[in-house]
Amino acid sequence: MKKKIIFNLVPIIFVGTFLIYPLFLLFSKFPVWNISQVLSKNAAIIRFTAFQALLSAFLTMLLGIPGAYLFARTKLPKVAKSLLKSASMVPFVLPGISMAIGFLLTFGNNGIVNWILSFFNLKIRILYTFTAVLIGHVFYNFPLFIRIVGDAFERIDRNFLEMANIEGASRFKRFWYIELPLIAPAVGAAFSLSYLYCFTSFAVVLILGGIKYSTIEVSIYMYLKVLLDFESALALTLFQMIFVTSVSLVFLILSSKSQQSFGEALKEEKPRWSYFYIAVVGLFVFLPLSMASLGGFLKYGGTFTLENFRNLFSQSAEWIIGANAWSVIIYSVLLSSIVGGCVCILGLVSSYASIRYRSFLSILTYLPVAISPATMAFGMILFEAPQAIKLGGIYTLISLPLVHSSLQNVWRSFPKEIEEASKIDGCGSVKRFFKIILPVFKKELLGTFAFCMAIALGEITATIILSEGQLTTLSVATYKLFSTRHIGEAQALNSILMWIVLILFFISEQTE
Repeated sequence: MKKKIIFNLVPIIFVGTFLIYPLFLLFSKFPVWNISQVLSKNAAIIRFTAFQALLSAFLTMLLGIPGAYLFARTKLPKVAKSLLKSASMVPFVLPGISMAIGFLLTFGNNGIVNWILSFFNLKIRILYTFTAVLIGHVFYNFPLFIRIVGDAFERIDRNFLEMANIEGASRFKRFWYIELPLIAPAVGAAFSLSYLYCFTSFAVVLILGGIKYSTIEVSIYMYLKVLLDFESALALTLFQMIFVTSVSLVFLILSSKSQQSFGEALKEEKPRWSYFYIAVVGLFVFLPLSMASLGGFLKYGGTFTLENFRNLFSQSAEWIIGANAWSVIIYSVLLSSIVGGCVCILGLVSSYASIRYRSFLSILTYLPVAISPATMAFGMILFEAPQAIKLGGIYTLISLPLVHSSLQNVWRSFPKEIEEASKIDGCGSVKRFFKIILPVFKKELLGTFAFCMAIALGEITATIILSEGQLTTLSVATYKLFSTRHIGEAQALNSILMWIVLILFFISEQTE
């Protein structure tokens, strides 16, 4: 009983300190009395937010499940698989400004796609349309399915599939009747996270769609930053928090219906449809990603240059950023690594308590998804703490739902018999953690550490609000350079950010 209380208290105290208490300070200072009027005035925006989130999550699922299958179940060389999987994770943590650079270089009027189409006297317009919003959401969120559903695919016992093959079942029948029921909890978790992230989307809608496609999150930001109408912003925040928490509860109930059976994974040859799939993903995901990562080596007109990097480490760039570029890189990496470690520990504890003790912690850990990062930041302004702790708390809250969901799937497959046998043999909690639990979770913890570190490196909305003086991060420094028309330096710093993220994921995938 004492152990149960401790495991439940740790995440409750953290979420209470860094999320609920700052929100309490906000609502205490700016009480909401006109919520019905605010919701009525923003009814069209609320309906559009729910619709685009559902459509975006559905399209993300259509693209994500085949990708998860290819990464988890096909015979790819280890290095190639690690590189591709690492690259596929980058979009999820890419700052809005970095995504804008990649999409402009790819789909803009003078982007590479229109440059190719110009040879056929064709031209397409994707940016600043609803299509761009959908593509942007799929770009950002399909890594959720690669990570969560891919891990579930890898744990399906090959004996089930081999018996289906012996009985003459086709790949489609085998998938529909055997694999899909087994991965259903992972699909439900990935879909719910994708829906919630699309519902609370900010950068994608504002940068790719424009103000005419405003969502609740964009409206909250406008009320806070432009109109200074804190009561309306908090009324929308309260509605968003209640709605998203309710939706996440429904998805959690549905995803817990199916039981998962795990074992040694079956590896197969690539199916024929994989080539078409790779082409589609390459156009809408990897091409913008590549253009953004190589942007540091490109100057206006598309020619190769190293001038962007030389200018980035010059005195003029330091004056714009407010700090030396090297200090920005070191500070960002150090802060994000601390965050990554904290989230792994917190996620391990919360996922264990939710599975073993069937507590309400899953609902609590999904709560940060329902809160605008801008609202978190404004709440943190009233919270007395050093800037680094405030930023670290917000980064941890943003990463926690993903980590909790991912580790929860591992706890479901962890045999209780091993844990009970170790207790009978007199194995203490500390020894059992290092000798039994840690080896089982090693790969997942390394993956989530890299993912959380990358999220911290790329977060921009809350960081801009809380950044002061020389304590600035890579994403904010990139935004400052881009907004002051120092495009080359912004592209160079953005390339460094993306390379760090890619290296993090690649190293984590090499550890078995």
